[in-house]
Amino acid sequence: CMATSGPGATNLVTPIADAYMDSVPIVAITGQVSSKAIGTDAFQEADICGITMPITKHNYLVTDPAEIPRVIAEAFHIAATGRPGPVLVDIAKDALQATTTFRWPVEPQLPGYRPVTKPHAKQIREAAKMLVSAKRPVLYVGGGVIKAQATAELRILAELTGAPVVTTLMALGAFPD
Repeated sequence: CMATSGPGATNLVTPIADAYMDSVPIVAITGQVSSKAIGTDAFQEADICGITMPITKHNYLVTDPAEIPRVIAEAFHIAATGRPGPVLVDIAKDALQATTTFRWPVEPQLPGYRPVTKPHAKQIREAAKMLVSAKRPVLYVGGGVIKAQATAELRILAELTGAPVVTTLMALGAFPD
């Protein structure tokens, strides 16, 4: 999704928060005031990176036009890997208006970014202990069960525990009604 600076960008806050809570991979691209005006309370300036920090996987503020292709490629990579979620790319007006030589970005090189792709055995054991010792357990299931293609495992878990299953909107269809 795309929005202009200021009020356009802030209008994306609710959908970005929803994407974060539902683990939906989106890249939000917003315009920003010119680089020199950032931090001066310029007309329609909003610190959209700061505003959305708690509800995004990552934020970028781009002031160099040569960085745009790399940043966009990284943003899509981060949004779609690990637990999916929103990434915000805020681009300064002068960077958007500049002319630069375009180069296809290489595969994203993000040495500090290591998304978790496998469950931790210790966490699974802890969850199993809590589930077994619960007096009235309920399985509250989100869209991750569909993304992980784990609907069969969910059915088995529900049968073994006898726990009722409640799904979020993103998990509708993961368990028979």
